Amino acid sequence: MSFFKLNFHIKNPLSKLNMVKMKSYQYNAFYALLTLVLYNPIFFEKVWNVYPSVLFVSMMCVVLFALLNMACAILFWKHTTKTLSVMFCLINAAVLYFMDVYHVAFDKIMLMNVMETDKQEALALMNVDVLVSFFLFGILPSVILCKINILYNTPRREILYKALVWLIGLVLCVAIIGAGYKQTAQFLRNNKPIKYSLLPVNYISAVISYSKMKIREKPHELIRIGQDAQMQPYWNNKKKNLFVFVVGETARAANFSLNGYERKTNQPLDKYQSELLSFKDVSSCGTSTAISLPCMFSVDGRDDFEKSTSSYKENLLDVAKRAGYKVWWRGNVTGCKGICSRVETEMLCKKDTCFDDILNKGLIQRLEQENSDMFVVLHQLGSHGPTYYKRYPKSAEIFSPNCKTERLDKCSREEIVNVYDNTIYYTSQNLAELIADLKKLEAKYNVFLLYVSDHGESLGENNIYLHAAPYIIAPEEQTQVPMIMWFSDNFAKNFNLSRKCLQSKLQNEYSHDNLFHSLLGIMGIKTSDYNEKLDIFKNCIKN
Repeated sequence: MSFFKLNFHIKNPLSKLNMVKMKSYQYNAFYALLTLVLYNPIFFEKVWNVYPSVLFVSMMCVVLFALLNMACAILFWKHTTKTLSVMFCLINAAVLYFMDVYHVAFDKIMLMNVMETDKQEALALMNVDVLVSFFLFGILPSVILCKINILYNTPRREILYKALVWLIGLVLCVAIIGAGYKQTAQFLRNNKPIKYSLLPVNYISAVISYSKMKIREKPHELIRIGQDAQMQPYWNNKKKNLFVFVVGETARAANFSLNGYERKTNQPLDKYQSELLSFKDVSSCGTSTAISLPCMFSVDGRDDFEKSTSSYKENLLDVAKRAGYKVWWRGNVTGCKGICSRVETEMLCKKDTCFDDILNKGLIQRLEQENSDMFVVLHQLGSHGPTYYKRYPKSAEIFSPNCKTERLDKCSREEIVNVYDNTIYYTSQNLAELIADLKKLEAKYNVFLLYVSDHGESLGENNIYLHAAPYIIAPEEQTQVPMIMWFSDNFAKNFNLSRKCLQSKLQNEYSHDNLFHSLLGIMGIKTSDYNEKLDIFKNCIKN
């Protein structure tokens, strides 16, 4: 059967690279230049937009090249060069893709979101474009680099070359920065956030900061708060209390018709309009769930909150439980960032994704059987992107056409806003159904409902999508969140709570900092950790 054998050879186009030989210091310089040119167009675009000077940008290129070359001299040795080269290329490619498509900034908070994301969230971001980009900017450069034959000198001469690279680099950097010190200092002082776009500096810095935070999170003794917490009833009846706190996900205040948005995104709640209070100016503790969720329940305000200590420091749930409330957490998302680990917890969704109506199922039946003062937290999946179209059923598709892909940059502005507004409409449907169910329990409980989102979302404003931007530069779309209260006239009467007084506060500026103390106040929990200055209900309850 030898006649079936085809006698030809397909040449590997990369095989010629085996002939390319570089001395180690040449390879380092090549790699530094490759990193600067291939992975940093976004960074230089931002620099140019801020400081459109050919001379300034050119000198910055020279300085960054020198610094990257110096870093290669430190990191790249005979047995580490190829491994580190490939590793950095692959990470650069992944980070560059999401920076380019969603215009996100990469810092320790973004890294925290990456590390804490679940399988469903990760899969929602995967598509053919990711694979193509990863191949072109990650795998292909890695293969080319691996094909280069690096020539090394003796260890002593290698060290000499590296010292020379450092000497030349330092002299070059000092000379250039010194000559334009005034402009450089002004640029760095006024444009600190630009560093979040410089690869690989941004994620290396993020890894260092994240590692320090995780070290501080290592097992510690539980920090207790509110140890003197006691329930001091001030209401006018002997019914049990039921406080329901719905934690929204990725809902931004700007798209709530209750806050003046022109579209009727909250129309399902119209029937309860007279009993609803929507606060118009509420800011979040962070721009991601990893920060905002534990901060919402923390005694510490945004300025004092430390993510690294939240896992071993008690929170509002612990204080409410200690005061006599039965605390129950129900989630439609994976995990609660550690804050519900000491109370009864129920994670409901057993498949890839579930609609938020799952939070209402079986809720009333369980509450009818209880005979305790209840504090129930319902954690929604809400408007979590970029797959907004998967967050609501067909019945909630009010606005069209819709963006039916996770690649938001492929959709028009109208399609993105439409699909996002549908998620808000669906949230309104669920809240309306929940209120209808809670009304059925008023014969047994004093019922109060609070809805607050953890953070907002960017929908393409200034070419920014999603959330998790560094708070210092985050647009208000990511930090302004809805806060809605519902309680009946009977509740107001029994708690001596003035609806008119609260209505006068709807335009006031509030934040997640107010949640801990306001809920303690309305729930009748007295503790030395309570701060009446942060209690929204203070002065609206007539004792």
